Amino acid sequence: MKPREENSSWENDPVWDLLDRTKTAEIDPQFVSNVMREVRLANEPKHLWWKRPAILGPLLAGSMASLVAALLLTFSSDKSSTGIAGVDPLPLQEEIGGPHLDTLLDEEMLSQAAEDPAAFSDEALVALLSQ
Repeated sequence: MKPREENSSWENDPVWDLLDRTKTAEIDPQFVSNVMREVRLANEPKHLWWKRPAILGPLLAGSMASLVAALLLTFSSDKSSTGIAGVDPLPLQEEIGGPHLDTLLDEEMLSQAAEDPAAFSDEALVALLSQ
């Protein structure tokens, strides 16, 4: 082949026609900055959040403060319930007898029936009065 025929064959190649018809790509003005930022970020070692000393200190201090507050509330509530002057602490469940609760319940039911007798049926009123 002659050199002139080679040059003309390259120029007549359909790929060149296709490339001539393509649109030129618009490059973002910040393209270089964005690429360099991504390169820097890709090269930096990844630190886990619990391994960072700036986060570990306040997290540890906060958990210790909440633990101390919970302990103070626990121990102070034991002393304050027995230390109130003039007020008897509520009796424990074991000290309240079963019949005593039944008596209180019957009295409450009777007072409700006295206020609004229409709320109870006739059989319920007779059962309340018969006790």
